[in-house]
Amino acid sequence: IVRQIISWYIDMKVTIHLRTIFYDHLHRLSLSFFRTRPIGEHMYRSTSDIGGGLITMITDDVPNFVTILYQIIWTGILLSVVDWRITAFIFLYAFPYTALSHYFYTRLQDTQRDQRMQGQYVTALLRDGVAGAKTVKGYGRILWSVRRYAARLVEARRFHLRYVFLSVIAHHGALWGLSFVLEYSMWLYVAYQTMVGHLSIGEFSVVYFLARQFEIPMQRMVQLIQNVRLQLVPAERILQTLDVKPEIQDAPDAAPVPPLKGRIEFRDVSFEYVSGTPVLNDIHLTIEPGQRVAFVGPSGSGKSTLLYLLLRLYEQTAGQILVDGLDIRSVKMLSYRNQLGVVLQETFLFGGTVAENIRYGKLKATDEEVQRAARMAELHDFIASHPDGYNRHLGEGTRLSGGQKQRFGVARALIRDPAILILDAPTASLDTLVEGNVMDTIRKVSKGRTAVTVATRLVTVTDVEAIYVLDRGRIVERGTHGQLLALNGLYRRMWDEQTQLGGLSREGMAAD
Repeated sequence: IVRQIISWYIDMKVTIHLRTIFYDHLHRLSLSFFRTRPIGEHMYRSTSDIGGGLITMITDDVPNFVTILYQIIWTGILLSVVDWRITAFIFLYAFPYTALSHYFYTRLQDTQRDQRMQGQYVTALLRDGVAGAKTVKGYGRILWSVRRYAARLVEARRFHLRYVFLSVIAHHGALWGLSFVLEYSMWLYVAYQTMVGHLSIGEFSVVYFLARQFEIPMQRMVQLIQNVRLQLVPAERILQTLDVKPEIQDAPDAAPVPPLKGRIEFRDVSFEYVSGTPVLNDIHLTIEPGQRVAFVGPSGSGKSTLLYLLLRLYEQTAGQILVDGLDIRSVKMLSYRNQLGVVLQETFLFGGTVAENIRYGKLKATDEEVQRAARMAELHDFIASHPDGYNRHLGEGTRLSGGQKQRFGVARALIRDPAILILDAPTASLDTLVEGNVMDTIRKVSKGRTAVTVATRLVTVTDVEAIYVLDRGRIVERGTHGQLLALNGLYRRMWDEQTQLGGLSREGMAAD
């Protein structure tokens, strides 16, 4: 009982510790890592791979190893005193038994790798089906999705059955047969010694008992070592992730960032997601404190990538990015990012209350600070209209409109009172009316802050102080809305296309 309690305690502590380390490491990896790996892989490795065999190796196998070794030593000594020849015979038997075990367990190990990979695929498919429930229902693909999931389950079960079948052949076939040969040989040897008078009937029982007590722990030791090999399969999979080095880390001499004023400078910045395929080329610009600027351009021109580099989610391949004269690679990332306010194209709301979701931007914010941020984001009246108010549980925000969710993103950014506000197409997924309301709110809260916006609809940034037009990774035009229209370049063509598509008169929009 005491051993079970200790094992349970160790299991709990080790599992929590390993899963925490794994989760922490995942969040330290760069975005490029997640672009190439399915989410289901991380879910499966952090749940099924951490636990089960890996924990059993720590809680059970180590104590069993000590117990079995103790049995081998004392029975080996006693048996050697009685008859050293049978002791040597059992030792020699261990060699073919080990070789046969190694052969089968190598194949079991390979099969278990395939089996866990199939389990990973099942998890990934389940996650995609749940996350894409609206798409599945909208396209009427429920039956197709169920069949696809069932087919993957059958495939995973097929690998499991292969593992079970191989295990049965190994343990109840080959290894059992070899053990039977040894046991029968020992019985014949001891019986012969008794028949010729070298052993009495009582000594026959003692020698045979000791031989069995020596043989069984020897077999268990071999199987224990081979089982450890099987349990190392999930450990290998976990280490495959833990061995990935974060591409972006603090420099050894990185220093905390002092309170930011908001000056941003890109000096000949270039970037490549894939080596040899440039996304940004020689970007050079300066944004003064309190200035509101926008990046616009065709899809794939690199405008959002500029924001990712400013957030240091990726590392530029050439050039420098300076904030208040400090190279962002020379400062501590956490102290730098904590002074930025970020509103993305889609605001993700975590499971929790309204207050907890707003407080995500500043974990130690008071209730007054939470309400102040909500008022600035023009969200307070909506929150107060619900009986639970700021204690209302949101889940993932599925019961909120797109505009309401974006206002949560604005409130979350404003609660930390940032000197720099980064807006990555925050209204791109909203309809025109809601977009106008949200943009009015953003304009109000941007006053006195450096605001850097990526815009897909030009009408949302006509009042900013500087617009940078990107095309194929280069800044091809820059200026105010009026100046860019007068150039009759790419910006003018984009403006004409968007205003005509929206049924608006170019002259009326330009006048605004």
